[in-house]
Amino acid sequence: MGNLRLATSRFAGGRGLRGWRLLVLLGLLIGWLGAGPLALAQSWRGQLEGGPEIMVDPDTRRATGVIDGERRPLWDGVHKLEDGSTVIVRDGIAVPTEPMYQQWRGQAEPEPVFARRYCKQLVRKTCGFDDACRSSAACLRARALLDEAAQDRRGRGESDRDSVPSATNDRCRDALDDPEFPACSSIGSETGDSRCRALVERTCGADNACADSQACDAARQLQGLETQERLTNADPSALSQTGRQCLEAMNNSFFEPCGQR
Repeated sequence: MGNLRLATSRFAGGRGLRGWRLLVLLGLLIGWLGAGPLALAQSWRGQLEGGPEIMVDPDTRRATGVIDGERRPLWDGVHKLEDGSTVIVRDGIAVPTEPMYQQWRGQAEPEPVFARRYCKQLVRKTCGFDDACRSSAACLRARALLDEAAQDRRGRGESDRDSVPSATNDRCRDALDDPEFPACSSIGSETGDSRCRALVERTCGADNACADSQACDAARQLQGLETQERLTNADPSALSQTGRQCLEAMNNSFFEPCGQR
């Protein structure tokens, strides 16, 4: 998720987690993955959006940050980093992310197929993974940008891959956050492959009766991140990292059903 920005503006339509003092929203009880030998591993470092550098110890998983000139334990909650990814802290312990494991193990994870192919992402977002919105104005405009990017590359004699930097590719990247290019409704529908959809329905209620609750807001945040991950993956139906978190969050008391509050 290193290249992903927080997805609420693109898909969730809710309030974003803004500023570096993020609200304490999530307390996900996520099972620890086997970390392997970490004796020589360095602490993982990241930069909070508009805030301090944070560190996660490879052995204890303790998360700390430089706050008011002193290194202190990081408060519990969901913390947004400058690159758009998030770190979850519970009881002072960070839930390890893929970038953390990659650093600690010295392994490089392959970049998702469409990670930098922004025009392709835009087409998938507006037209739907199943092409259900292929006749919508947003989908048609996205396809036009995809064709324009291909023509630009051919005109310059460059690679036919749409990940090559270009003005059109940059326009597509910006359009991913543009409300004029809304996401196709099928992406989060019952027949889709969103694992976070059930969590949103559970916390927000079928009629959005609990739309203003912290649990609903957090669930929508996760669904937005899940959708963004699916846009970059070759197989959008595959279980993503955030999708897995949503499945596990169904058993977390923080995400209690709307009618039980």
